[in-house]
Amino acid sequence: MWYPIEKRFKTRVLRWLASHPLGQRSAPPGSPGLSGPPSAVDADGISRILIIRQHDQFGDFLLTTPAIRALRGRFPDAHLSLVVRSYLYPVAQGNPDVDEVLVFHESGWRWRPRDIGYFVGLMRNPVDLAVVFNTVSHSFSSDLIAWLSGAPVVMGPATPTFDHLDHNPFYTVNVPVEHGPRHQIQRNLDVVRYVGADTDDLSYGYAMSEEERARGREVIEDLAGGSAGRGRPGGPVVAVHFGTGDARKRYPVEQLARVCDQLAARHSARILAIPAPGEDELLRALRDAVSTPLHSVPHMPLRRVAGVIHAADLLVCNDTGVLHLAAAVKTPTLSFHATSDPAWWKPPGAGHRAFYAVSERIAEIPPDRVCRVAAAMLGDSRNGEPGEIIRV
Repeated sequence: MWYPIEKRFKTRVLRWLASHPLGQRSAPPGSPGLSGPPSAVDADGISRILIIRQHDQFGDFLLTTPAIRALRGRFPDAHLSLVVRSYLYPVAQGNPDVDEVLVFHESGWRWRPRDIGYFVGLMRNPVDLAVVFNTVSHSFSSDLIAWLSGAPVVMGPATPTFDHLDHNPFYTVNVPVEHGPRHQIQRNLDVVRYVGADTDDLSYGYAMSEEERARGREVIEDLAGGSAGRGRPGGPVVAVHFGTGDARKRYPVEQLARVCDQLAARHSARILAIPAPGEDELLRALRDAVSTPLHSVPHMPLRRVAGVIHAADLLVCNDTGVLHLAAAVKTPTLSFHATSDPAWWKPPGAGHRAFYAVSERIAEIPPDRVCRVAAAMLGDSRNGEPGEIIRV
């Protein structure tokens, strides 16, 4: 009931902004218009930047971090503030390319005086540039935060935009984004390239302490025995994450069990299951289907999960946020894709390989081929298949 009311309200506000003089914002002289070159922005005049990515899932956020790194490189002396939702804070915390991370709570009941103080301070301090990464879906609240900041330049992608509008009235610069097949990292970089920010480093920005690494190793050693960490005795540790909110993207548990059994039998792998909250039934199904010992990580905060994944030799998973979390902590991944092409979404680099069911029937990915690729990633070069993406 609430959603259609909310959508109707947003549509009316946006139409008003698009037509009313108060809603017509234009970039100041010297700032890039829709067709202005990136060099039109004077780097010396940018001292405070507001970056907003406070919607979508944490995998989508991590795909934005190379663009944030590019902004830092373009404006090395600027103060960069990043706005995220509370569920994104664990992966944004300590990002090396920003000066502060602000939490925007979706629910009004969760706001505390400290949070309110941060945003009051933000509105009082002049912001020279606001960047909104609405590259996956559109967030009204993200645009509103950027608009209320008072930044003379508010920059975001020209698409996607709101229903019934051909441009975003909150932006002074609707940045053209290249259409067609394109990795999501590149789409995010397209936004900041418009002000001359770019990078060849496409790795995710994520800060992990040595204590978090040590605690991750301890969890594996307590659960699976032996030593944790790549190249240590006790057999390789293969972490498996089997859940996803979309059943079409979920590799069948019975087939995943065959992969686990073969890796354990042929490569002495220790299998570590990493369930998400609410996936107890899937965990039981996997336990019933495997014949090898299955070690299950108890539910724990996201950053502790990241520490455990960091200590593993390989993560086998579906196309979900944990895939990108593993890439952020430098753990190789082997992922299953069906509803979206991994050429656009998988973590970049040869250390991350993906199976793609072109028919969108994920069960058509054969377990035997999965085992061969996983074995190659664990160091058995006899069983590899060429390419980062294996299409079936």
